[in-house]
Amino acid sequence: MDSVLFKSYFPELFLSIAIFLQVLYTIQIVNSLKYNFPLLDLEFITQIVFIGCSLLIIFLKIKILGFFSNFVFINDNSSRIIKIILTVFFITILDSLYCSFKIQKINFFEFLTTLMLSLLSMYLLISSCDLISFYLSIEMQSICFYILSSCKKNSSFSIESGLKYFISGSFMSAIFLIGSSVLYGCVGTLNLNNLSLLFFEPLSLLSLQFNYAVYFGFVCVTSTLLFKIVCAPFHFWAPDVYEGSPLFSTIIFSVLPKIAIIYFLIKWINCFNNILFNFKATIFYIGLFSCFWGAVFAFKQLRIKRLVIYSSIAQVGFILCSLSLLNIESFSKSLFFTIIYTLTSIIIWSFLVICYYNLNRLLNTCNESLLITHFSGLFDYNKNMSLVVLLVFFSLGGIPPLTGFLSKALILVEIIYSSQILPAVFILLISSFSMFYYLRVLKIVFFEPKFYNKVSSFNVVFKSNLISNIYFLLSIVLITLLLIFIFPNELYFLSLYVFLNSVFF
Repeated sequence: MDSVLFKSYFPELFLSIAIFLQVLYTIQIVNSLKYNFPLLDLEFITQIVFIGCSLLIIFLKIKILGFFSNFVFINDNSSRIIKIILTVFFITILDSLYCSFKIQKINFFEFLTTLMLSLLSMYLLISSCDLISFYLSIEMQSICFYILSSCKKNSSFSIESGLKYFISGSFMSAIFLIGSSVLYGCVGTLNLNNLSLLFFEPLSLLSLQFNYAVYFGFVCVTSTLLFKIVCAPFHFWAPDVYEGSPLFSTIIFSVLPKIAIIYFLIKWINCFNNILFNFKATIFYIGLFSCFWGAVFAFKQLRIKRLVIYSSIAQVGFILCSLSLLNIESFSKSLFFTIIYTLTSIIIWSFLVICYYNLNRLLNTCNESLLITHFSGLFDYNKNMSLVVLLVFFSLGGIPPLTGFLSKALILVEIIYSSQILPAVFILLISSFSMFYYLRVLKIVFFEPKFYNKVSSFNVVFKSNLISNIYFLLSIVLITLLLIFIFPNELYFLSLYVFLNSVFF
């Protein structure tokens, strides 16, 4: 590979070296008797903020496109923009991660190293242009997530969630390898660029057995990708794993990996665009089923974590319905929807960090699960936060004039343009039904009697210095969402620009 093109991979190299040096520095200081075995959580998170900002500057400055031999990894302008968006999300959630890290009193500095390694794996995943490179990247990410979900060693729930994640992830990895092996046996390559050229023409002229083998490999690999983005019916692992994992791990699972995996899923589906006429409807109805399943099971949840998880399953269904249309407009609208939903998720989880902090301070425990009833009378305690909850849940439900309505409307318009009127009506009915569990939370927030008796203590807790930065974060992200609704063209054209500047489209 040319040395000039190699410079396009400088951010990944910089991040790898930074992780290595950070680990060496931290191990020496933490195990030092001279410094009385100090805790370096604040210094470590400060270093990560510096590394994240440096990565953002590097990505903005790099203009060179590069690729490994045989197109195993590709850094085009499209992947660079996705990495910039991912880095911004990563920097945005760091303060919430640090606060949740302190709230649950976990002295585990390796968690932050594992977090950086997972970010590196996502960068590699975005650049992946081959099923082998994708498999290595996604397994690196999965190993990091197994550690993050089970890092709370004194909690049986955390250990159980890590074990469930490991078993289900290993099972789906085996399915991925089976599908990849079948595809390689059929066509002799696993490179996405080669696959898109080989399948440029339909398979109708080839043997029936060959067609079935190719479809089987495609189904196996696609099922693994749907498992990773938590789409029904491949969501069986997510509620228990997300609920049992520590709060900071759940934030990472919910915010960071979706945009990287959805971007690769779009590249994967586009490789088989010309032969997917038999599976186009199947993908669409899987998305419909995910919308329905998430909405129905979210309705009866009492724990706020599980409510958000099932709501996420329903939102992923919207993305999959749009992807099944297999055109540039549907891909760009899916990315637009993903960015909007990720910003909304950042607000939700930042708000939950504040709620966990208040609950743990008032009940003198760090293991209490957060129930919906714990929001009772929140409007009496903090009217500003109640307004944030109102705007966020209305946006998730698709109530105009909010950004969530705009992202859902774009997908519904695209579905109607494809002459699928009845499925569009069904999606509207599901969205209307999903408003019931959002309204139930708002009813508890605004109209239920107070859950806490010590109102003065609760107000003092809300003024804590530990979570003061989260209020600033909430303000910035909420203003961003409002500006996107007022000026949506910039983000939509950016999403369209991503796919128009990719080598796959």
